[in-house]
Amino acid sequence: MGFFDFLSLKTTDEKLTEKLVNFVYNSIQSKKGVRVEDAICLISTIVAERCIEVTNEFSINEHEFEPGSAVFSEKINELLVGEIAVEKWTELPEECVFARIKSKINSHFDNSSFPSLTGIFENYAKNVGKTEWGNLNLSIPEDNKPFLLPLRVGYETRKFIDNNINIENNEKTLQIAINAIGKILIETKMALDSSIALVMTFEIINGMSKTATMTDKKIKTLPNTV
Repeated sequence: MGFFDFLSLKTTDEKLTEKLVNFVYNSIQSKKGVRVEDAICLISTIVAERCIEVTNEFSINEHEFEPGSAVFSEKINELLVGEIAVEKWTELPEECVFARIKSKINSHFDNSSFPSLTGIFENYAKNVGKTEWGNLNLSIPEDNKPFLLPLRVGYETRKFIDNNINIENNEKTLQIAINAIGKILIETKMALDSSIALVMTFEIINGMSKTATMTDKKIKTLPNTV
């Protein structure tokens, strides 16, 4: 690859990142503006679905699981935090998803704002099967919980991602989503307490990457679907 080819590729990545960020904001735009919690929920769910695609544990579009049910996966854990469970963010392998997101926002967020790594996984495990269908029990204040249902927004945004962002391969699409989540977290930092924003981000990514996705086949059987 020549130098100018490299510059062109980098520009393409930046354009795709910007397109995804704008899509997230536009998707939740209301007369009152953009609610940060919903922006974080939406982009975190997109990241989670792309993690499922990269591990290839099952297809996010067609599978036999009940949508919304828990699908535990060692491959997902390895992709998120590496092969060995660690307690400190500094001990994460740099290629894992959580470390890649952290590297995007390190210069804007204090280390004290990042949640406990073990707490993220423990909160998910203890609440499996105890939450509203399609939702997650997030360890954040009630007033800050997203209005969006993660399972539903994952399905509703998937076509846009596949048609506009996933133009090369699943790993590249995941990287664009990671770029986008970093940009959104930085741009909305002043509107939401950092510790709340980061707990929400990583708990949703972990939870939704271990949740069976909504499919075309299943959504047709649900009441009041359009």
